[in-house]
Amino acid sequence: MRKLLTTIGTVVIAGGVTVLVAFAANQMKTEDMLIYSSSASVSTAQNAPFTLYLGDNLAGITTPVKSLYFIASGVYTGGGTVSLSLDSVSGTTQTFTLPTVTNPTPFEFIYKDPSNYISPTSAGSYSYTLNISPTSVVLYGLGVKMTETHQYVPPACPDGSSSNQKVKTTDTLVVSSSASVSTAQNAPFTLYLGDNLAGITTPVKSLYFIASGVYTGGGTVSLSLDSVSGTTQTFTLPTVTNPTPFEFIYKDPSNYISPTSAGSYSYTLNISPTSVVLYGLGVKMTETHQYVPPACGGLPILGDLISVIFDSTVTGGAGYNSVLWKGALGGTGANEGKVRFQFAASNNSAGPWNYYGAACVGGTGDWFDPLAPNTPMELKGTGASAATCQTAWNNMRYFRYKIEICSNDCVTAGANTPTVNGVVVSWAP
Repeated sequence: MRKLLTTIGTVVIAGGVTVLVAFAANQMKTEDMLIYSSSASVSTAQNAPFTLYLGDNLAGITTPVKSLYFIASGVYTGGGTVSLSLDSVSGTTQTFTLPTVTNPTPFEFIYKDPSNYISPTSAGSYSYTLNISPTSVVLYGLGVKMTETHQYVPPACPDGSSSNQKVKTTDTLVVSSSASVSTAQNAPFTLYLGDNLAGITTPVKSLYFIASGVYTGGGTVSLSLDSVSGTTQTFTLPTVTNPTPFEFIYKDPSNYISPTSAGSYSYTLNISPTSVVLYGLGVKMTETHQYVPPACGGLPILGDLISVIFDSTVTGGAGYNSVLWKGALGGTGANEGKVRFQFAASNNSAGPWNYYGAACVGGTGDWFDPLAPNTPMELKGTGASAATCQTAWNNMRYFRYKIEICSNDCVTAGANTPTVNGVVVSWAP
C-alpha cells in the first residue's frame, strides 16, 4: 500500500473561493485630502487648518507615516517666493522661488516638511495648520492637497472590526469636454457611498473638484453645486496673450455635499466662464469619507479547489483505498466547519474526469465527508451505486480530487474556517 501526501499549503476560505494563504504582512494605504482652495487672488500670508485621520492599527510600527507631502498649484504673476510651514514651527519651512514672468504662468510644487513634524504613532485625529506665505507674487486659483501614505497592521478579517473605523478615497470624472467652452455648462454626476456610515458625525472628510485645461482671454470661472446659493466659488484667470494651461481646485465653502448614510446622491456641477474660453476642460471629483467596516466573522459558505493531476506510475492502473486531510477544524474548540471530497480517476492524463463521493452518484450532493482531520474515508462507495465507483477508479493510473472547505455545514455561512495543510491518498498497485 502506498500513501501520497499532496501538500497544498495552508488553505482557508476567503472571498467565496479557496486560496493559498501566507502569513499576513503589514499593509500600506494612501489618502488624499484637500487642504486649501482659494477663489480669490492670494498675495499675503494664509493659514489653512486641516485634520489628518488615521483609523488603522499602527501598533508595533516604528514609523507608520512613510510619506506625507503637499502639492500646491495655480497661476501666478510677478516674481518672488512662496514659503510653506506647519503650525509655524521652526524647521518645517520650505521656500520655493517663482521666477519673474511677464504673463500669468501656471505653477506647481511639492512641499515636503524636512523635519517630519507630522508623525503620529497611533490611530486618531490629528489637527495641524499649513502656513502659506507668498512674497512679491500674486497667486490665482491657489489649491493645496495633501497625500499621505502609512503602514498599518491588517486586521484579522478583510476590512477590520467596527471599532476600527476606516477612511476611503474615491475619484469620479465629472466633466470632459472636447469642444471649447465659453458659456455656462451644467454637469450632472452621482456620488455613491456603499459603506456603513452609522454613528459617524461627519462621514465626508474631504470633497473637492480639480478643473484643468487651457484658456485664452482673461476673466473668471465660477463653479457651484445645483445652482445653490452659498456653494459658489469664482476663480480669476488673468489676461494672457497666448493660450495658457490652468488648474484650480474648487471646494464648496458650504459643504453642500454631506450625506450621512449610504446611498446614491445626484448633483449638478455648474460651470460659468466669463470673458475666457476654456479648451480641453476636464473636472474630476476626489471624495474621502470615514466609514464603519463590517464586523469580523462573516465568512462565505464554502471555498473549493480541484487538485492537480497525480500519476500513480502503475501501467495497469492502481487501486485506491482511502483519502484523509491534515489540519484542523475552525473555532476556538477546533470543531467548527467541514471538509469534504470527491474523487476521480482516469487512464489518460487528459481525462475524462468523473467526480464521485460516497454515494457514487456524482453531482453537487455526493461527497466523502470525514468528520475530523486525520480520519481516512474509504474510497469504495456505499449503496446500490457502489459499483459505479469501482468502475470509475479501479485500475486507473491517474487521479485527482475536489475538496470543499465549509465555514459551517456547507449550506449556511459560519464564522470560522477549517485549515487544510495537506491531503493523503492511499493506493496500491
